[in-house]
Amino acid sequence: MKKWKKVSAAILTASVLMVGVPAGVGAQENIPYIFDLSQSGTLKEGSKGENVKIMQRALNREMGAKLTEDGVYGPKTKTAVFAFQKSKSELTNDGIYGPKTHAALSIEFNTFGFADEVLREGSRGEAVKTLQRGLNDMSYNVSVDGVYGPKTKEAVIKFQQRFPDLANDGIFGPRTKDVMDKVLNS
Repeated sequence: MKKWKKVSAAILTASVLMVGVPAGVGAQENIPYIFDLSQSGTLKEGSKGENVKIMQRALNREMGAKLTEDGVYGPKTKTAVFAFQKSKSELTNDGIYGPKTHAALSIEFNTFGFADEVLREGSRGEAVKTLQRGLNDMSYNVSVDGVYGPKTKEAVIKFQQRFPDLANDGIFGPRTKDVMDKVLNS
């Protein structure tokens, strides 16, 4: 794990331990927005400013948009927003960056990509591989084989032990997922 990630993880761990993790908070209820859109309501061609720059940075990372991060919502930015919207079936494809597009890009940008399913020993598939990659990013050193075996369970338990509000049961459920997402994306 890179040094800045270790420092970030340590800071977040200390913060979560001091404040605690809110009970029953789901990913959709607590969207980690990349900026406050409420000031303007929407961004569209002709918009300028820091929020446009942040949006361009997020589109570059998530879509490989290759935008100049200049804070100017020009034709290329509109095309990138349109492409992002088109990749999400629940979004209107209009090239206007409104609340629904903002929520979708914020979730994409600020989450590790964990599935919403509960994973436990015996689970298999891509969701397990994503969990294993996340565990490896935090230096737990498990094989990324898509099989939730004893070593993956042991790594999840070690992660859970870092947070007093989590059950140390080795089950990757909603609360463990939320905390791990915050650690990996802080």
